[in-house]
Amino acid sequence: MKTKRAYRKLCAYPDCIRGLRAYAVSMVAIFLLAPAFAQQTTDGSPVARTEPPPASVVGDTDDPTPKTSSQQSQESQTPSHLPDTPSASQHSSSTASSLTFRDRARIYGSSIVRPYSVLGPAFGAGIGQWENEPPAWGQGGEGYGKRFASGMSRHLISETIRFGVAAADGEDPRYHRSTESGFWNRSRNVIVETFTSETSSGKRIPAYSRFAGLYGAAFISNSWYPDNRATAGYALRRGSTALGASLGYHFFEEFAPTKLFRKLRLPDPSGAGSH
Repeated sequence: MKTKRAYRKLCAYPDCIRGLRAYAVSMVAIFLLAPAFAQQTTDGSPVARTEPPPASVVGDTDDPTPKTSSQQSQESQTPSHLPDTPSASQHSSSTASSLTFRDRARIYGSSIVRPYSVLGPAFGAGIGQWENEPPAWGQGGEGYGKRFASGMSRHLISETIRFGVAAADGEDPRYHRSTESGFWNRSRNVIVETFTSETSSGKRIPAYSRFAGLYGAAFISNSWYPDNRATAGYALRRGSTALGASLGYHFFEEFAPTKLFRKLRLPDPSGAGSH
C-alpha cells in the first residue's frame, strides 16, 4: 500500500505527467509505424529461387568414361553446399528473418510482464535507497516507491523504443545461448549478444535497438528526475548502468541451469531465445 501511495504521489508531479504523455505519444507512433517497417524488412527484397539442375540422360554426357563404384561412393559422401543450408553458427530456433510483426509484438509483451521486469527495477530501487540517490526523493517507503516507479517507467519506455527500432531495422531482440562449450567461448557469446544483433539478412550489426531504448529512456526520465539529476551526464550514467545490468542478466541466462528457468517460469534461452 505504501508503494502504491508513493507511486500516486510521484505521478502527481507535473514533470512526471509530461513524461508519461511523451511516452504515450511515442508508443502510439511506434505501433502505427512499426508494421510498415517490418513489412519492408521481410517483403522488401525478392527471394532468390534456385532451379533444380536438369536430370541427366543416359548416353548424353560429355564424359563417356564410366565411373567406378569408388568414385560414386566418394561423390555421395561429398557435402552439398546449398544456399539455404544452415551453418553450424546459425541458431536452431527461428532466426530474425522469420520473425513476423506478431512475433515481435509477443516478444515485446513478454519483455514487459516477465519477472525480471519487476525484479530489476525493485533491485535498482534498493540500491538507490541504500545510496540515497537521488537525495531529493528521501528515504522510507515513499522514497523507495519513487525509485521503484521511476525504474519501472524507464524499463517500459526502453522496451517500447527497442521494439520499434528492432522492427524498423530487422534486429532479432532475443538472446540466444551459445552452442559452444567452455567458459571463455560462452562469455564471448554473452558480449556479442549484448552489443550486437542479428538482422533479417543474417548479418550482425551493433545493437542499435538496445542502445536507443536504454539511453532514450534515460534521457526521457529527465522529465521527472530532480533538476540537479536531470542533466545529460546523469542520463548517460543511468543508460550505462542499465546496459551493464543487461550484460549481467545475459550472463545469468547463459550459465544458469535450464531447470532453474523452468522452475522460475522464465523463457528458456537455449530454446527459442529470450529477450
